[in-house]
Amino acid sequence: MKTPDHIPYALWPIRKTADPRAATQAQFLHGLSEILQYQAPMQALALFQTYAKASGLMKIAAPVRRKFERAVLLAEKAGQIIVEREPDPEAKGAEDSVGWILRLPDQPPVILRDLGPRGFAEIPMSELAALVLEIRSADEFAGREDIYRAVLDHYGLQKLTALVRRRLDAVLAEYF
Repeated sequence: MKTPDHIPYALWPIRKTADPRAATQAQFLHGLSEILQYQAPMQALALFQTYAKASGLMKIAAPVRRKFERAVLLAEKAGQIIVEREPDPEAKGAEDSVGWILRLPDQPPVILRDLGPRGFAEIPMSELAALVLEIRSADEFAGREDIYRAVLDHYGLQKLTALVRRRLDAVLAEYF
């Protein structure tokens, strides 16, 4: 089965960001927006980790994660960042930032890309759904295992792990 075309995953050219433990809203917004210009739409935790790593932090403790979440929610209220709350099976509810997909207002909600440096858990559910739609459009008789295999092929993966199966099952249940 042929997998759909996709665009390469664009990486943000890493620059120093303000320390998230002491950053102002303006500093957060500047750094987060700059990363999103290259890598959006993207999962909130991946955005937080990219920003934190550029600031010199290697791990995000719960208080720092809450600062990131607060900064994103303020930016959302101001219309500066779009937050899509996706039904991610790894999230503990709609307000868990694991299920937040972030982008800038002028960016499309879904871009079908290659895996790049992302882990499978970082791929937005909506991107997976768009890929499954393309696979099913190319072969309307594709079964669940055919879809799993085509998704793995698209992203250059070989193992159908429990995480991959769980996320794809959630996509099939939610969107199809």
